[in-house]
Amino acid sequence: MSAPAVAVSPDGKKLAAAWKDVRTGRNDPHVYWSISDSPNFTSDAAIDFVARAKQDHPTIALDSAGTAWAVWEDTRSGRQRIWYRSSAPDDPGGPISEPREGEASFPVVAANGGLVGVVYEANGSGRNVVTFRTLNTAQE
Repeated sequence: MSAPAVAVSPDGKKLAAAWKDVRTGRNDPHVYWSISDSPNFTSDAAIDFVARAKQDHPTIALDSAGTAWAVWEDTRSGRQRIWYRSSAPDDPGGPISEPREGEASFPVVAANGGLVGVVYEANGSGRNVVTFRTLNTAQE
């Protein structure tokens, strides 16, 4: 386990954590998460397990409705991109960064006031740039 991230809901009643885990093999890192209504986690799960995709540097936030929003680096497309998923029912998640942005890394997510924002590094222009995106919070 490495690269842990933690979030606490605004009302202090929900806790969420995400981390990189290599339980399927040292060269097979995936992001796992756990969400709890108490200070103790009872179970965890792969956030979006895709065979042969490497996942790293997760970040997580909880919005005012208690929905967890996780964001991480993912190589399933053949290039490292930023992906997200929420804990809302039936939310499959998806990519955030654009292929034209090149390799994307080091995401950070925050949620407040009905807005979920993500910032990350991208280098599609031959130099590192910081990119900001908002996520669809229609579930709120």
